[in-house]
Amino acid sequence: METLWSIRRPVGELRPGDHCWLAYESPEERSHVVGAFTRAGLDSGEKVVHAPGRTVPAGRNGSGLAPEALLTWVKDATAQAMRQGHRGVRIVADLSWALDHPQGLESLSEFERGLDLLVGESAQVIAVCQVDRRRCGPADLDALGALHGGAVAADPEFEDDVLRIDRTFHPPGLAFTGELDAFRHSALVRVLGTARAHAKDGELHLDMSGLVFMDLGALNILADTAARPLHDRAIVLDRMPPHLRGIMDAVGWHMLPGVRLGA
Repeated sequence: METLWSIRRPVGELRPGDHCWLAYESPEERSHVVGAFTRAGLDSGEKVVHAPGRTVPAGRNGSGLAPEALLTWVKDATAQAMRQGHRGVRIVADLSWALDHPQGLESLSEFERGLDLLVGESAQVIAVCQVDRRRCGPADLDALGALHGGAVAADPEFEDDVLRIDRTFHPPGLAFTGELDAFRHSALVRVLGTARAHAKDGELHLDMSGLVFMDLGALNILADTAARPLHDRAIVLDRMPPHLRGIMDAVGWHMLPGVRLGA
């Protein structure tokens, strides 16, 4: 069941008053999303405030995190930024390390509740909190997610009224939604090239489940891209819809070197 905090919003759509979170699985995912959030703030004249890491005062309950002290620090940094004339403030906080302590979830939750009030009461503050999902179980992730107004995701690599291409991180690759026709071949070539360059190791996975149409030219582009040697990085076509799978089988492109059908 989808909840408010589980709804994923592109990072570029965040606005003042938003307190969202990113449950990441890799440093690449975190740097990609948070980097875009940071660059957008700097470009628009906002102050980017990074919550301090393990240098914050230790909590009394052995959590390694003192929520009140950290909230005070964030409030002071935000107030200072406004006094300096910045048009807004973007708060970036990754306190995943607190989850390594016995009472870390409790302290982190207390901090998130306070931060939610701070952001909600302001018309000039946006916050993106991050947590390494590998450090906690599903129940803890649900508890932390419920303290935010939504989940944040990477901005689309390409989007118009017909096609959307999103970058994925686990597995690394791309997800397609809509129709891939001749008018979008140039976008496909560009995005595929960028994605292959970012896939440092292993295969590039393409989630095709959201495609309702793909012309033969787009299939040919996929085949040509896979045929170009790049450290043996195969293109894997995942979740192929039955109607597109039939086309692949008919023309035999799934048998080409560098292309294989996945899950």
